[in-house]
Amino acid sequence: MKGFTLIEVLVSLLILSIVVAAGLSSITFSTSSYTKLKDDFYSSTIAENILLLSFYDKNFLTNNVSSQSEIIMGETYIWRRNIDVDKSLNSLAISVEVSSDYQLNPFKLEIFKTIK
Repeated sequence: MKGFTLIEVLVSLLILSIVVAAGLSSITFSTSSYTKLKDDFYSSTIAENILLLSFYDKNFLTNNVSSQSEIIMGETYIWRRNIDVDKSLNSLAISVEVSSDYQLNPFKLEIFKTIK
């Protein structure tokens, strides 16, 4: 008689299920990593742009806008800008915090600028 025994079929099904489980785990990890990397990239880009505008554009620095939302690729990112003046050092500390629905911790950047 030709064919497979019941034990051979069960062992092959066990091996197949292990391979499928590993593949699904890999796909899930890749998808979550992609989402986090994309979100971090957009958050850092927004924070850098707000800092650069605040640093080089006096009108943007003094426009009293401390929070705003941006929509990039259908996702909403909310940024908050904080400006601390240190008169003893003649400097500004400008910090920007960007958050989204996917981030557990907001992305934060800070820069210092001397004032005259």
